[in-house]
Amino acid sequence: TGDRLVFDNVRLVGDQDTLYADSPAAGRLARSYYTNSYIEGDVDFVFGRGTAVFDHSTLKAATRGSTSNNGYVTAASTDKSLTYGFLITDSSIVSDAPSGTFSLGRPWQPSNDANAVAQEVVRNTDLPAAIKSSPWSDMTTTFSWRNARFFEYQNTGAGAAVNADRPQLSDVQA
Repeated sequence: TGDRLVFDNVRLVGDQDTLYADSPAAGRLARSYYTNSYIEGDVDFVFGRGTAVFDHSTLKAATRGSTSNNGYVTAASTDKSLTYGFLITDSSIVSDAPSGTFSLGRPWQPSNDANAVAQEVVRNTDLPAAIKSSPWSDMTTTFSWRNARFFEYQNTGAGAAVNADRPQLSDVQA
């Protein structure tokens, strides 16, 4: 829950909820920076309401053995009063899950907090075939991922695509 934290060359391995990027209170800024690091998990393995940058890092989306849904890389719960949530940039997401069975993320509204609308950008990142063609998912039936602030920009790899279910930043926005 601290602010201006730096994690360089760390290795975090778990399953569900591997890394909780949190803040001391809703709407309160808590920034963390992960560089040259490795983070592994399956369900919402990077989650929380903090502002976090993952730069030149590897995130491993580990299989749970499913042929349809192996998990979600992120579950951001960014307060709508904050401009930024999660940024994955100049990184690689790798996976041992079958093609089209992993989501990039879903919006988490802890305790049904209507102000937790989630914000995430995945940019200039290599995506594996495991990423679904519609990579953003709903967490509940009452809050659609389309109401969150999810974007991509110039991703590469077998799991990268541009379509109606993959909002893209413009060059100016990026």
